[in-house]
Amino acid sequence: MALILIGVLGIAIRLISSGQDDFVMEGLMPITQDVITRIEVTKGEQTAELVKTGEDNWRVGKYPAFAPRLGDFWTHIADIPDSQLVARLPKHHELLGVDEVSGTHVTFYLDQSVQEAFLIGKWSPEVKLCYVRKSGKEDVYGIPCARNDVFSSDPDTWRNPIVAAIPEADIASFDFIYPDSTKSFSLVENEDGDWTVQSPSGLVLGPADSQVIDVLLQAISIVPAVGFEEEGVAKGLDFDAPEGAVRINTLKDSSSPTTRLKFIRKDTETFYVKIPSQSTVFLVDGRLAEFLLMRKEDIQIPD
Repeated sequence: MALILIGVLGIAIRLISSGQDDFVMEGLMPITQDVITRIEVTKGEQTAELVKTGEDNWRVGKYPAFAPRLGDFWTHIADIPDSQLVARLPKHHELLGVDEVSGTHVTFYLDQSVQEAFLIGKWSPEVKLCYVRKSGKEDVYGIPCARNDVFSSDPDTWRNPIVAAIPEADIASFDFIYPDSTKSFSLVENEDGDWTVQSPSGLVLGPADSQVIDVLLQAISIVPAVGFEEEGVAKGLDFDAPEGAVRINTLKDSSSPTTRLKFIRKDTETFYVKIPSQSTVFLVDGRLAEFLLMRKEDIQIPD
C-alpha cells in the first residue's frame, strides 16, 4: 500500500509540474470571496461554519474569523480551478482520503443555494499537496498546500488567536493589580524614556530593570493564545475576582486602546485570560502568564 501511495504521489508531482490544461478541474461555478456568502467545513461530527457578515468580514459562530487565516484559505481556493489531475478511479479515493467517510467536506453557498462542494483528502508533509474531489465526481485533483489543516473543521482554528497586540511605541505605563492591594504596583515611563516602579498612589519606589522592561514590551507586542475555553466552562469563571490583572495604558494619540488582561489559573500549564470588553476566554501558556503577573520585586532594581 505504501508503494502505491508513493507512486500516486509521484504522478501528482509530475502532473502539477507539467501544468497541462487537459488535466485541470473544469466546469466550476465561481467560488471566490466576493461571491460566496457561507462555507461549511465538516469532518465526522465536527463542523466549522463561516458566514459572511460584510464586504470583507466573516464570522465563525458568534466570533469574528481571523483575517490572515481566511486569507490563506482563499489563496488555496484560488488554486482549485487550476488543480491537476491525480487519479481517476474510485479505488484511489480511500487511499487519498477523499472518500465520503474519511474526507473533509467543504461546501460553498451563495445565499441558500450550494454553489460548489468538495471532498478534501489527506495531507503529507513530504509532498505538501491537498487532494480535492468534486462532490459527485470520481476524478481526484491536487493543489499545493504548504501546511496541514488549511481546510479545518475545528471552529477554533478559524478564530483570532491573538489576545492582545500593542506596539511598544503606544505604551505609556502598566498597572499590575492583585487581590492583595499591597502587591499591586505600576510601571511608568518618564520623559527621559526611563521606567520606574511606582505604588498605586503614584509614589516612586525605584528604577525598573531595563532588561525585564524590554522582555515585557516584547511580550505585550503580541500575546498569543494556545486555545479557547468552551462557552459553558467560560461562563462559570469569575473574572470579577481574578488572580491578577495587567492593564496596559496607552498614549492618548496612539492607535491602540488601553487594555486590561485578567488572569485565572486553569492548571499547571495554562491560564484563562479575558479582556473585559470581549466575550472570548483565551487559554494562554502558563510561563507567559506567570511572567506577566510579575511581582514588583521581579522588576524593581534594589537600592
